[in-house]
Amino acid sequence: MTRHDIETEIRAALTRLTEEEAAYIRTDQDLGTAIGLDSLGRLELLSEMEEQYDLTIHDIDSDRASTIGGMIDIVEVALAERS
Repeated sequence: MTRHDIETEIRAALTRLTEEEAAYIRTDQDLGTAIGLDSLGRLELLSEMEEQYDLTIHDIDSDRASTIGGMIDIVEVALAERS
């Protein structure tokens, strides 16, 4: 699983959850500002990633979860813990 694969899945999930196109969002851009994703939406997105990759995300840092790059980091850590 590459970082790019994870990013692709996160963008697809964001588009499904918000019904807004997520392809244009920079990985360091705040998701609340860019696409209107609030803290509950971030949790829902991470829950989808848990299901998608069959993993458990233990520690959700709300600051890191506010960007696509941060979400990727969170999923990568959970994947590493699973191994």
